[in-house]
Amino acid sequence: MLDSAALSALDWWMEAGVDTLADELPRNWLAPTAAPVAELSAPIAPAPAKPTLPQTLSAFRAFLLSDPSIPGSPRNRVDARGDAASGLSIVVDMPEAEDRTSGSLLSGDVGALFDRMLAAINLDRERIYLIPFSPVRPTSGRLGAADIAALGPLLRHHLLLAAPRKLLLLGDAPVQALLGRPAATALDAVHAVPLGEAEIPTVASIHPRLVQMRRDYRALAWADLQRFETL
Repeated sequence: MLDSAALSALDWWMEAGVDTLADELPRNWLAPTAAPVAELSAPIAPAPAKPTLPQTLSAFRAFLLSDPSIPGSPRNRVDARGDAASGLSIVVDMPEAEDRTSGSLLSGDVGALFDRMLAAINLDRERIYLIPFSPVRPTSGRLGAADIAALGPLLRHHLLLAAPRKLLLLGDAPVQALLGRPAATALDAVHAVPLGEAEIPTVASIHPRLVQMRRDYRALAWADLQRFETL
């Protein structure tokens, strides 16, 4: 135990303001206190790079049929058809229900009507390049806004590689993707779609699927076909 003299001495130093033990080394007690070193946070992982799209038409078509980033099972996807060198590209919104079995775009009754529409302007499938906006048909049979936003850049790249001199869009989804408006507001006119350094004359029209369902659409579709023929 400390005796009373020692306790008295400690009390005196406490009263004098000496309440901290110090070692024998000199120290600048008036120096500013150093700011605490912040803990290093974990480095932020960079965003994954978008895949580079193939730069040849054949490689890009293979990409559309197999790449997992594209919605829909690869086994249900349908390839483009026809001759890209023809300079006449026609884009439909999606495969028909029958196309999954046939493996060919616009098969069945809708395809038969499409063939008659082509024949009316002296064309056939061998002299056009037929592209599906979506290579797979959704189970709902409809393409939503998210689908259009995701597939739109792929269609532009596809067309850039195909290099058409004129373009026919059949159905609402490809019209919205390339013209930014519903198909119903884009009929009866010729539009210009910028692709690279070129502007492609483009006609928007009604899909043969709807023409088959409503006979009153036939006159509108025929006018659009004539407009496409004379571009």
